[in-house]
Amino acid sequence: MASSRRGWRVLIIIVVVLAVAATGFFVLRPKKKKRFKTAPVARGEILSQVSSTGTLNPIDRVVVGSQVSGTLDTVLVDYNDFVKAGQVLARIDPRNYEAALQQAEANLTSAQVSLAQAERDDRNGEELTKAGLISGDQQVQNKTTYELAVARVQQVQASYDQAATNLAYTTIKAPMSGLVIARKVQSGQTVAASFSAPELFSIADLSRMQVEVSIQEADVGKLDTGMTATFKVDAYPDRNFGGRLVQIRNDPVVSQNVVTYIGIVHVENPEFLLKPGMTADVKIEITHVQDVLTVPSSALNSKMGSLLGLASPRTQPAANHDRTRTESGSPGGAAPVPDSTAAKSRLRGGRTQTIYVLEKGVPVPRPVEVGANDSYNTEIKSGLKEGEIVILGLDTGKVNPFQQQGRPPGGGFRAGH
Repeated sequence: MASSRRGWRVLIIIVVVLAVAATGFFVLRPKKKKRFKTAPVARGEILSQVSSTGTLNPIDRVVVGSQVSGTLDTVLVDYNDFVKAGQVLARIDPRNYEAALQQAEANLTSAQVSLAQAERDDRNGEELTKAGLISGDQQVQNKTTYELAVARVQQVQASYDQAATNLAYTTIKAPMSGLVIARKVQSGQTVAASFSAPELFSIADLSRMQVEVSIQEADVGKLDTGMTATFKVDAYPDRNFGGRLVQIRNDPVVSQNVVTYIGIVHVENPEFLLKPGMTADVKIEITHVQDVLTVPSSALNSKMGSLLGLASPRTQPAANHDRTRTESGSPGGAAPVPDSTAAKSRLRGGRTQTIYVLEKGVPVPRPVEVGANDSYNTEIKSGLKEGEIVILGLDTGKVNPFQQQGRPPGGGFRAGH
């Protein structure tokens, strides 16, 4: 009996000793040091762009038609011919219109003779009426005949002018200088202008082109007229063409519940390399700054303090900053994007935010003034020095595939939205 009691006492003592030892191990063991994802403050460029596609078309283009019907007697130009304003392009057989003009001329001559006779009768009738040789009713008749003769001359004159105009229309002339990009008729073909003017030629000035760009609804607020644009076409894959955004049309284009807007980019084409109908991959530059201090935009995460287990200082806006909103494409979701419509000034407006800097292995909050940003990097206008280490988050050992895209700070990653 006594032996059994001693066994229980020994077992209880062993359990107590093991519990005390385990507690001491977990309490007294050294805490695991936190590891951080970091990046250096570096110099580079910030280039933010809106990417889209569009179609090239001439700025100045006109369709040449015919005001009269008839058989094309001659066609004097062909595809790709350069023509000057007023140059003859084609002629319609004029014989019917020449005959109509001759008839109108004869009618006009007859009406003018009748008018001259009526005018003499009216003038003589006034003298005879004063002398009492004819009655007043007779003179009224003379006056009426004269007025009808005047109206007849005016009517016939209008018919003559119309016949002369129609005859002139049989000669088709170029309304502007440019290149013949389409010829839809040939000699001997009959054209009918009964209801609408038939299309004979298309003439365009290919030295000045425009790209009609389809802009997504989310990107319209980032753009303004005057912004620089670059684009490529499949015909010249190794060449960049430059232009300028001159218009954003307010008429929405709705397709399958998706709203887009048409932007117009003008581009000079002195070498005539760009052709109507080409598809262009366009990048419109929102902001571009060079040789500035940059950090990854993920360092500006407003919840960084909480992620690090620290109290987050309240962000105080600078006195002259514009309202900003978070750019949905920026890692960390905290890179400021301008919300106004002023093109360049809005993109450099400063805003004070907090970045955590690693000093002797310890995260220290640092207020900084930020400027321009793209999808990955943000400009630091003040508050940091080149080479300082900023914290991007905790190092959990897992790789975020989104943070591996693009270039490190200062690399000048070209962001496309």
